Amino acid sequence: METGMQAPFGLWDNDQNGTTVYAIADFLSANKFNSVRLPLCVQNILDNKPLEASIVNRVTNRAVDLSSYLALLQSIVKGLGYRKISVMISMHTLNRMNNDGSLWYGKSTTVDQFLKSIDMVTKALCSDLYWNVLGIDVKNEPFEGLWGTGGKNDFKLGAELIANRMLKGCPKWMAFVEGVNQQNSIVLDGDEYNYYDWFGGGLHKAKGAYPNFQIDNKLVFAPHYYTPAVFPQYYLFGGGKVNEATNAIIGYKELPDTQLYGRVEATMNDMFGFLNDHKGPAVLLGEFAGLYTKDAHPKKTTQRCTDYTIKVIVADEYAGGYMWSLNPESAYQYNPADTPGNFVEGLLELDWRTANKPFLKAMQGLDVMKDLKPMPCFPTTVAP
Repeated sequence: METGMQAPFGLWDNDQNGTTVYAIADFLSANKFNSVRLPLCVQNILDNKPLEASIVNRVTNRAVDLSSYLALLQSIVKGLGYRKISVMISMHTLNRMNNDGSLWYGKSTTVDQFLKSIDMVTKALCSDLYWNVLGIDVKNEPFEGLWGTGGKNDFKLGAELIANRMLKGCPKWMAFVEGVNQQNSIVLDGDEYNYYDWFGGGLHKAKGAYPNFQIDNKLVFAPHYYTPAVFPQYYLFGGGKVNEATNAIIGYKELPDTQLYGRVEATMNDMFGFLNDHKGPAVLLGEFAGLYTKDAHPKKTTQRCTDYTIKVIVADEYAGGYMWSLNPESAYQYNPADTPGNFVEGLLELDWRTANKPFLKAMQGLDVMKDLKPMPCFPTTVAP
């Protein structure tokens, strides 16, 4: 819903491919997924128009209200709630072309417009009818932001502004806060590496500077962590030469399992894992995974990075994570590390009806998480 199509892909449901909201909800429920990250577009919210393209089968999706963008959003949330699946709303893009910047304002989007879109979402969804909404990821991947500087692009201040506006409209929701993107250094296996955070992953400066909200206990840290398919981070390999024009690693050397796991764990901890002390705000991965079965590395480095991310989530008792993504057209930029391009894969195959079984099996590694339950995760009746 973050694109010019204004609706989730796949709902065209014809005799060859496509699906329905309820079929997706059934699939997710059957495979123990209890929450969905739903990306939105500020421009689409503000315009709140009926769909401009005929990409939804209105017969098989007849329970879906297509009269406006927010009506469609309400229908999807209700459809997922029918199978006890919660929804985390992501303020994903500012405009349909996703070319207006990564912050809560841009070249053609003002802060006031962004906050108005928050008001419209809370007004549309903050009721018992949409009980399964967890809250809002206040801004997806604000890589142009800094943390704690006091400047215009201080994402700590931006997160506070947006979260407090959300809480004014819906006090029961949670505010999910990602990180920024800055250069850091880390020593791994005796060698020092300079690296940039994953977009949305950098929370180094949050340790002494949590966002402060008007209501306590509403903060969830939701950083992103990815694999070489998104960007070939040098620390995930044992050598090679970086092509400065493309960032590809020529002559890359893959690491053995134990060493690669150690580097995934260490860099997760360096970027954000130190916040996961089980004494303060919950920490979950707002996005992770990506390319999996199509990994072209001989030793499956991209695939192993996802496997090891899951192991760290479980071992360190994170609050969970949102794998990216269900959609089969989800695109990644490197495969393998020496080859830039456009490579697609999702949890569903291209027909939107067949499960990507190896990828789905990998996600089952999260099934052992403590207290994993469908929504609601608490009693719904009160004893007299």
